[in-house]
Amino acid sequence: MSPEEQIKLNQISGHTNWTWTQILFWLIFYTIWLYIAPSTWPQALAAIWSLGNTIFFVLTVNINLWILLPRLIQSQSIITYTGFIIGMALILTPIKVYFNQQLCLTYEIQCLEWVLDSKISFISLLVITAISSLVRIPLDWLKVQKEKKDLITKNIQTELQFLKNQINPHFLFNTLNNLYALTLKKSDYAPEVVLKLSDMMRYMLYECNEKVVPLEKEILYIKNYIELEKIRLSKNADIEIEVTGNIDNTKVAPLLFIPFIENSFKHGLKTSLEKAYIKVSFIVRNDTIEFIVKNSKSQLMPGFTGKKIGGIGLTNVKKRLELIYPNLHSLKISEFPDSYEIHLFLFISNKN
Repeated sequence: MSPEEQIKLNQISGHTNWTWTQILFWLIFYTIWLYIAPSTWPQALAAIWSLGNTIFFVLTVNINLWILLPRLIQSQSIITYTGFIIGMALILTPIKVYFNQQLCLTYEIQCLEWVLDSKISFISLLVITAISSLVRIPLDWLKVQKEKKDLITKNIQTELQFLKNQINPHFLFNTLNNLYALTLKKSDYAPEVVLKLSDMMRYMLYECNEKVVPLEKEILYIKNYIELEKIRLSKNADIEIEVTGNIDNTKVAPLLFIPFIENSFKHGLKTSLEKAYIKVSFIVRNDTIEFIVKNSKSQLMPGFTGKKIGGIGLTNVKKRLELIYPNLHSLKISEFPDSYEIHLFLFISNKN
């Protein structure tokens, strides 16, 4: 179900719930009036009197909720709103009193004096209107806050999908270039590259659609990427990946670490003349993941801080971290004369 369909379904459900809530409330309201009717009255009189008063209050409340309150929100004027309420009460009070008097005459029973009945009716209409406003205004405020929250969530999901969609074609493009280079050399490694690429594509296309994925699969994806890079590179390099701690049932946002890994190959191996190395570490403790990447750097190359990571850039990674792990992450990028170091610390709460 699309977000738009979900929103529409929620709106229909909300209107339905509100309708049934009103029906239930007014049935109870009618029952109360029926209960307080004098026991000496005939049942028909009590029923008509209770129904009549209930109808007047239903009319009052709904005029307030659907006509007067929207005017208050639009005008932002309490004085104008109060004036409309008083005007409505002044119009409905004589009608209500006339109904009561005619009922008394029909059944030949004693009624309240016209003036006293008018005062009681006027005050009761004002009170029920005020109560309906005091109930509806907080409910509307909560509804608006929920809609704002849903809209923010929807925007975040849209932006996250956009950022993730930037990553997927990028890695496919690089890997296909690597495969092309191997086929030109008629390398025996080409079939192995195709198999690993197939595994990586399956992961990217199907499993990365989830909000979080098992850390174990994310690490396997990174290992496949490293193996592909090792096959492509002609120079010998010291490449290590170390996992410390129990990663079972640990989940993390997909494709969160791979831009850093790719960047380390770009700056750590392509530009270093000798003693090239990349060291990747995952340290899992309770509800935290510590991710460290260290790589060599040629002193002839400028630092990558602020530079693009394969056309995506650190901005992409930082945005994803801010959206997925707000106030739950720490990212430090350090540059030294002959090396780079990335230190990412994540607080996670998806242990099962």
